[in-house]
Amino acid sequence: MLFNMPFTLAILKIAPMLALLAILLSSIVIDILTLFIVFIGRTYMKLAGIKRKQPHLDQKEKRVSIIIPAYNEENNIYQAIYNAFNQTLPPKQVIVINDNSTDKTLRECLRAQAKFKNLRIISQRENKGKAFNVSEVLKKIPLEKITIVLDADTFLTKRYIEKIVKPFANKRVVIATGTSLPIKHGGLLGRLIFHGSIFNYKFFCFRKRAQSYRNAVSVVTGDSGAYRTSFLKGVGGLPLGTQTEDMDVTWMALEQGYCVIYQQDAIARSKDAATLKGHWKQLTRWYAGGVQCLLKHNIKLFQAKSLLFTTLIPSYVDSFLYSVSLLFFGGFFFFYPAISLAFFTADLLFTVIAILYLGWRGLIFLPHVYVIKFIWSLAWLYATFKTLFQYIFGKHYWGGTWKRDSFYKENANP
Repeated sequence: MLFNMPFTLAILKIAPMLALLAILLSSIVIDILTLFIVFIGRTYMKLAGIKRKQPHLDQKEKRVSIIIPAYNEENNIYQAIYNAFNQTLPPKQVIVINDNSTDKTLRECLRAQAKFKNLRIISQRENKGKAFNVSEVLKKIPLEKITIVLDADTFLTKRYIEKIVKPFANKRVVIATGTSLPIKHGGLLGRLIFHGSIFNYKFFCFRKRAQSYRNAVSVVTGDSGAYRTSFLKGVGGLPLGTQTEDMDVTWMALEQGYCVIYQQDAIARSKDAATLKGHWKQLTRWYAGGVQCLLKHNIKLFQAKSLLFTTLIPSYVDSFLYSVSLLFFGGFFFFYPAISLAFFTADLLFTVIAILYLGWRGLIFLPHVYVIKFIWSLAWLYATFKTLFQYIFGKHYWGGTWKRDSFYKENANP
């Protein structure tokens, strides 16, 4: 009954109208229009000889503290500390929180401390998790004007701090987010994940630039975000209750009327999962965290109208329509060959154009991109509906520790 001729004809009739409507209301179209309007404005100012006066930070306002929470990071922590200090604008202090690691993380921290005198090490006797530990440091240790929260497997480029602090010359800016890209993996599967994912990372950075112009950035780079310390202290540190505290605190800032800026040329590299199991866990945590934040913030999001109406609503509609379409037309191609072929032709054309814009050499990895697209779409649907069901059946708190193997394990309410 589902695949009979009348049903197929009905789909073919309404599909073009639905597709056109989805495109016109798409978050991608909103982002492209934003960038186009900014381009036109800047071109006019350049031709008219209009120069905008750019505010500058004084030396005191440029001072940075870096907090690095670490749990079982013996292979990464020394390099993360080294890169954090090896900057054109060095931090005044780096604080590492060894969160009851069971490996040689502490030994590597002590090795780094012998080289860098402004490194402070705090060892926890109980595993508490990233958000809790960062918040405790904010309460108990005097910090500089700007605080960078750095993951222990993320490595800053040499000019990262110099670049990331620039937006803070605007007093309304309380968070700056840079460009974080994954490090290339070894092995066949690792390379497939990397080459497939790097397209999505770069494309999201393209869109984040547009979101930044609208003051509607959906999430900062949680592995290397920079915060005005007074703001972070004012909200009690990184918030608990979701698995994406970086997204949670971003929305809090926008709801309070502050600015969150994307600084494109502040670049960091991080180690992402190199196995399908690890990649799946990472994706489902991100996607579930987004839904958790929606459920947590709910009507408060109306205080950040640009975020809600130009980023979140269009993005979630896009994600739902695209994920369902990709999986449906991929799975039922032989039942609906005409409309499936039209969908995949249009998607292929868009993907090729995006790859050409982001870096034409990526075309060789087009098959990798499509493998990852299917995985990401399935992960989005799984994490979204799983989280919604959890909420319906009474779970309203998703705070956890580093032990993410128990991703969906119930946690006691605080």
